[in-house]
Amino acid sequence: MKRIRWILAFSLFLFIPTSVDAATYPTPVKVKLLPTATFLATVNGNYQLIDLKTKQVIPFTNPIAFSQTNGAVVATINGVSYTSTSGFLLDEVTRNDQYDVTIGSIQQANGTSAPVKYRGSFEITPGATAPNLFNTLDIEDYLKGVVPGEMPSSWHKEALKAQAVAARSYAYAQLKNTSFLQMTVASQVYGGKSKEQATSTAAVNETAGVYATYQNEPISAYFHSSSGGNTENSENVWSSTVPYIRSVPDPYDRHVSNPNYGWNAKAGANTVSSKFKLTNEQVVSLRVTQKTNAGSVQQMEATVYNPATGQKRIVQARPSFVSSADAFRSFFGVSLKSISFDVKGNANVKVKRADGSEQTVDHIVGYALQTNSGQTTIATGNTSIRTENGTMYYPTAPTEFTFTGDGWGHRLGMSQWGARSMAEKGFTYDQILKYYYNGIEVKKIK
Repeated sequence: MKRIRWILAFSLFLFIPTSVDAATYPTPVKVKLLPTATFLATVNGNYQLIDLKTKQVIPFTNPIAFSQTNGAVVATINGVSYTSTSGFLLDEVTRNDQYDVTIGSIQQANGTSAPVKYRGSFEITPGATAPNLFNTLDIEDYLKGVVPGEMPSSWHKEALKAQAVAARSYAYAQLKNTSFLQMTVASQVYGGKSKEQATSTAAVNETAGVYATYQNEPISAYFHSSSGGNTENSENVWSSTVPYIRSVPDPYDRHVSNPNYGWNAKAGANTVSSKFKLTNEQVVSLRVTQKTNAGSVQQMEATVYNPATGQKRIVQARPSFVSSADAFRSFFGVSLKSISFDVKGNANVKVKRADGSEQTVDHIVGYALQTNSGQTTIATGNTSIRTENGTMYYPTAPTEFTFTGDGWGHRLGMSQWGARSMAEKGFTYDQILKYYYNGIEVKKIK
């Protein structure tokens, strides 16, 4: 009896893996998913669950509940809990197009959570307060869950193919500098197998292994929704100069269905003042003072008024308050679609100066105003103005600022709306890519 037990134990030992790497993927991509603090994993296919600390294979049935206690990951199966300070690997033993794992609650952009199916293998490791969840899979399978999340799958196939190549190139280039990608716009929107659509999957398959390259290296193929009529040079949006991210005129972006022209957003004057870290002063004027030839805002200035002293001063937004031009999109406490915009306060008024000339000004707070009786008063608060129909009260300083502009996104690289128009006009996916990225080649890399 003892001999039989020993042979059985030895046989079990032979099936314990010596490596805990995920299944082999030709071009692996690792993505950090965003599950809720406790989540279920339901497996469909040939998978094994491995304790990353002991390297032991743990038998399981569906579903597996993952949580974290005292810095360790807990996997609960049929009421039995397994705890590991290193976490677990849910390993796809053999790759199969039909296999997937459903994660029961992935955080969505709208603040809710939902079950999502994913291809590939999974690492569940200790996080700060809840488990980290990483999905490893081949880049082609990854793209099947990216392309329909970044571009409507109903769009022209050549546009979808351009998007597939751009997304493939971007992911490859990013993974040279980081160990994993995010599932959000911080990298690329990745919706897993649940997001896949037949048309976008076909675009991925038909461009399999094809990259946009510069000097034989896949490029960081930045893309955005709408250029607003021009794409931009990289250094005019962020900081560094990228040779293949150069400004091009973009008449194709003005697709008849493109809603990203003439947008507007409003920010309260008090919010704007707080962004300039003002306490006893207020912003009474906000102006764009520098734009590129492509129309991207580079510098803005605020006129700041001190009610206690009656003094005004000019404050430059960059670099003290805004680190890059692209940061203007979120600086004012309101989301701006792009940095191709103008701004106007709601206190604009035409005044007649002492010399008889007329001038339109964006505020009159602190100005010396002459009344009908000939008296002079300093404008503050709301001032009364006599009209043909009576008296109205008008703000002497803006209570809000309205931003109006064109485009959506950082304006770098490929415009998705432009790609759609080009595709509908008969351009091929490689022609689209070569239009938006300077000096590139579009080719297959083995």
